[in-house]
Amino acid sequence: MNFFKRLGPGLLFAGAAIGVSHIVQSTRAGALYSFELIAVVILANILKLPILEMGVRYPLATREHLLHGYHKLGKSYLIFFLLITLATMFIIQAAITVVTSGILMLFLPEGVSILLVSTFVLVGAALILMVGKYSLLDNLVKFIIIALCLTTIMATCLSLKLYDPSKVSFLFHEFDFSKSSDLLFMMALIGWMPAPVDTSVWQSLWYEEKKDYQNAFFDFHVGYWTTTVLALLFLTLGALVMFTQGNSFPAQSVGFAGELVNMFVGSIGPWSKPIIAFACLATMVSTTLTCLDAYPRVLHATVKELKLNISTELYNISLGLIVVGTILVIGFFMKNMKQMVDFATLISFLVTPIIGYFNFKLFKVLKKDTAYDRFINFIFIISLVFFSLFTIYFIYQKI
Repeated sequence: MNFFKRLGPGLLFAGAAIGVSHIVQSTRAGALYSFELIAVVILANILKLPILEMGVRYPLATREHLLHGYHKLGKSYLIFFLLITLATMFIIQAAITVVTSGILMLFLPEGVSILLVSTFVLVGAALILMVGKYSLLDNLVKFIIIALCLTTIMATCLSLKLYDPSKVSFLFHEFDFSKSSDLLFMMALIGWMPAPVDTSVWQSLWYEEKKDYQNAFFDFHVGYWTTTVLALLFLTLGALVMFTQGNSFPAQSVGFAGELVNMFVGSIGPWSKPIIAFACLATMVSTTLTCLDAYPRVLHATVKELKLNISTELYNISLGLIVVGTILVIGFFMKNMKQMVDFATLISFLVTPIIGYFNFKLFKVLKKDTAYDRFINFIFIISLVFFSLFTIYFIYQKI
């Protein structure tokens, strides 16, 4: 029990991460390309470690959130991050919500509108956050992550019976670097692997809310490496169950959710379908809740940093605006869930070097001369070079 008491924002990070990036993108990576992108998943997790770790490193050293650090770097840094948040929050929340709604619709009668279900999910999540606040979110996510871990490990172990060396690929036979569609998918996969880099700011705000810094570093790494392992397990499931059988995921959310659940059921057995569907739903609900909580926190904290004279109820006001804006975006992208997810994750990839640079500047301010700090400094530089060059290449291709 003491182990779980030591966990908090690190598992909230896992709750935000283990959603679209894992259930959707990692599984699709395995289903489309077998094990060919497994090295990409591992590399993305290693390269993003220093950027995302600043979400715990900075609060631990200063007892302040990252937005305060951005403000110290200069007002323009804070405003630029605010603009990135405003430009991406609706599409990212929409991508998460529509996957959640697609899984929920497996429990509902046919013919129910995805827009109606998404509205129900968003309004319900907003009410939970308004009433329960951080403490409810913290306790809820712990149980959901544990349940998903156990379910995914079980499904992966049982899916090994489908392993066929003649049908499984580790070399780049299916993936083609010269094809723009394959390259775009890889960038989208990395964009949310294990999570968008702006979640570093979310984490710092959650640590400030919990005010438990004693276990912060341990908490972060438990959450971070849990998401890494689960990403590899979801890719394995996609490769062994979907790729070897020649199945693909439909573009619409309900069909996608059905194939996802059937993938687990094919490994474990028909008896597991209700349990698997509920576990996937609970996971996506946790992602919906954590993201829906994070964006109003960012807006509220930014307004406080800028000392703007706006209502003290800004969190609840922002929550309502995000719900409305997300519903409008879902209505626009309603017919193609995969297109929405790829668009959202690609945006996250393109802003990675920018937020990564912000966090690197703060890292240089806090840096200590330990072996681990030198290692993180090295990975930070490699990460910024990698994401910057990839972003420039993408822009060049488009122009």
